[in-house]
Amino acid sequence: MPNCESCGQKWPWKTTVSKTFKLTNKINCPHCGTPQYLIPKSRKLTAMFAYIPAFLIITLTLVLDFNGLGVFLLAITLMIAFLGLYPFMMKLSNEDPMLTYKMW
Repeated sequence: MPNCESCGQKWPWKTTVSKTFKLTNKINCPHCGTPQYLIPKSRKLTAMFAYIPAFLIITLTLVLDFNGLGVFLLAITLMIAFLGLYPFMMKLSNEDPMLTYKMW
C-alpha cells in the first residue's frame, strides 16, 4: 500500500483505488492533503500489469476455445484481481516526475 511521503501515513485500499481513477498525475493525500505523485517505476509496472489480462484472455481463448460467457467471466475475474493488487504496486513521491524530465 502506498505511504504519503509528507506525513508517512499508509493509505487505505479503498481510498487508493478510488483516487487512482482520476486522469491527473496528482493525487492528494487523504490524511494531510499534500499532493502526491506516482513515481515513473510505479507507472511502468502498472502499465505492464494492465496488459496482462488482455494477453491472458486472448491466449486462453485461442488455446482452450472458450465461448462468450467464459471469456466474459475470465475478463471480470482478471479485472478484479488487477484492482486488488494495484494499490500494492503504487509508490508515491512529493515531487512531480514530469517536471524533472528534461525535454532536450
